[in-house]
Amino acid sequence: MHLRRIHDISLKWKLLIPFLFLSFVGTTTLLLLSLTAQSKIIKHQEKKKLSDYYQAFSDQVEDRANSALSLAYQVAKSPIVQEAFARKDTRALVDLLLPSYEVLKDRFDVKQFHFHTKPATSFLRLHRIYQSGEAMASFRQTITKVEETGQGIAGLERGTTGFGVRGVVPVFYQDEFIGTFEIGYSVERPFLDSLKRRYDMDLALLIPIHGTGGFYTLTSSSDSLQISSDEICGRVFRTQNSEILISPPDAPDLALFLGPLKDFYGKSIGVLEISVDRSATLAELAENRIEMLAVMMAALLFSAIVIVWVVTVFLRPVRDIVTAAREIAAGERVRGIPVPVRDEIGTLASSLNDMLESLNMAREEIQEYCITLEERVEARTQELVEEKEKYETLVENAPLVVYRIEPDGTTVYVNRVVEEILGYTPTEVIADRQFWTGIAHPEDQQKVAEQLRACLTEGREFLLEYRGNRRDGREVFLLNHAMPLTDREGRVQAVDGIVVDVSERKRLQEQIIQTEELKTLSNVSARLAHEIRNPLTAAGGFARRLLKEMDQQDAHRSKVEIIVKEMGRLEHILKMILSYIRPITLEFSDVDLNKVLQEVISGFEDKLGSQGITLDVQLDEKLPFIRADRGHLRDALETVLKNACSHMPEQSCLRVSTTYNGAAVVQLCYPALHVADDDMEHFFYPFVSDKLGEADLQLPLTKVVIHKHGGVINITRDEQNQVAISITFPPIGHRANASSLVT
Repeated sequence: MHLRRIHDISLKWKLLIPFLFLSFVGTTTLLLLSLTAQSKIIKHQEKKKLSDYYQAFSDQVEDRANSALSLAYQVAKSPIVQEAFARKDTRALVDLLLPSYEVLKDRFDVKQFHFHTKPATSFLRLHRIYQSGEAMASFRQTITKVEETGQGIAGLERGTTGFGVRGVVPVFYQDEFIGTFEIGYSVERPFLDSLKRRYDMDLALLIPIHGTGGFYTLTSSSDSLQISSDEICGRVFRTQNSEILISPPDAPDLALFLGPLKDFYGKSIGVLEISVDRSATLAELAENRIEMLAVMMAALLFSAIVIVWVVTVFLRPVRDIVTAAREIAAGERVRGIPVPVRDEIGTLASSLNDMLESLNMAREEIQEYCITLEERVEARTQELVEEKEKYETLVENAPLVVYRIEPDGTTVYVNRVVEEILGYTPTEVIADRQFWTGIAHPEDQQKVAEQLRACLTEGREFLLEYRGNRRDGREVFLLNHAMPLTDREGRVQAVDGIVVDVSERKRLQEQIIQTEELKTLSNVSARLAHEIRNPLTAAGGFARRLLKEMDQQDAHRSKVEIIVKEMGRLEHILKMILSYIRPITLEFSDVDLNKVLQEVISGFEDKLGSQGITLDVQLDEKLPFIRADRGHLRDALETVLKNACSHMPEQSCLRVSTTYNGAAVVQLCYPALHVADDDMEHFFYPFVSDKLGEADLQLPLTKVVIHKHGGVINITRDEQNQVAISITFPPIGHRANASSLVT
């Protein structure tokens, strides 16, 4: 009965019912497949973007590592730096490198300039100058590795304060390994913030908590805590395999990437968590689903209309369908084909319509991919431009002359530092083809010209130190290192070089020679003084015994008295010479200058009272501590005070005061007898008077002691024509305890 009813239905409905059903099923299936494919594509793109972000982080770390290693080698290979480091001259190292460090810290986020001595011991931190002596072998593997291999190492490393990108290189002096030098970049929030601004993502550095299996956030580009679970972080840390989480249960609006943080050994030291907000993507996906549903409903309606049209209207001729197929194959047709009434033709037309739709979708996807590719190429181009600007800035601000010469001898580039070192502008250098030989000293011009000619024509690298003349006529010592650039056939294309002003190094070398000469002279003087002392002591003793045994009426007694007096004078002079040339060893500590001065004054109160001398003491309670040897400082102040007492008339006043004006100052003012203006000019020199008292004898040594403390002692006359002695010491910053001072 039911079959008969079906057979009785008109052919129109026999075609419409199955076609409409198939159209509905096909449209629904296509909708589901499209939604699934869209979701997979979006997730794939998100995973790809997260992987690119991780690679961008790794590239930035690698770039910083290469930059740190390159800069560290430039510093470590400087002869001036090598010599200062070999002498353990922190002052010279600070003077040489602190300006460069400040520039690199401000402009390129360089965090550390650090010298180490063997074995892995901190010697000088330019970022913390007064912190040194720390043993670092237990936690700084880069330093120990460089000491073992003698080769530079760069990479990510965990220190006491966190992560850092460090470049550690060996330092040699006269082919002897003397220590290591390190330049470090920060991998802290400013670094993460720069990546966040560039890529619109949040980053967090997660560190394992020893013995717990948990992780804590070392630093992050946001104020949020760790998002991923400790279990996932632990798995990434152990296996060193990255994991991507799209809309995890705890954070459905986020896409997470967890990748291992590896040090220079390739060992896991933490986990990098990258999070991207998916809210906009989810909203766009929902909107796209609604739009796709509307399109699919429209397509379903259109299909129904087409099916009705196929059933109700005769099929178009096969010829029209073939023509349309050819147009589709040639890419000239984008619109659908009308469906004829014949079954076979209708099926063929529907198939062609489906193919055309697929081709249109594929074309749209290709166009979208091309747009994305163009955006990526543009972004990478911008990155390359930024990198070029960064390196150009580095070259322009490096503390040395950088130049390039063409094979014909024309200078095509020189940085601005040439004006600081030689006094010529870059324009003047480029305009003069004979500049590099012309600035050389006449005696050195020939060898400079020969070396440069061999480099340009034969491709021979040279390193030459010679005398040069600045524009103002001042002579400087230059170190010129030229390196040829050749093609595959060995032809010189250009010569790159650097010029360093080594005048300071030459000056230091001369100072070292003078120091050695003075040391030799001091040793010879001490030997001679000791050789003279023995016979002089014997002769003086004999003369005194002879005088003691002579009668008062002896005719020769006056002559013997003169001999005894002069022998005593010679003994005093010899004693002063030995005191003056004997090496002084100081043991520095933090000293309260007011307390030491009070102790010295207390020892003179009785003597001053016997002479009728009054004492006016005014001590500045805010006087800071100084670095000094307390014993030698007390002796020096006692000598100055004793000398003042010996030259003061009775019933006079001695004023003693301390002040702070950026430096710690001790001042004595008193009226003096028998101190002429000529005496003041040579007040602290030996042998200035025939009346050599004990205090006069110690004055030259006192000046030496004060100078070894970094201080200065001066003598003048004030407005009342009184002698004024001022002693200035450099402070160390913190204040003395005011309650401990007694005035």
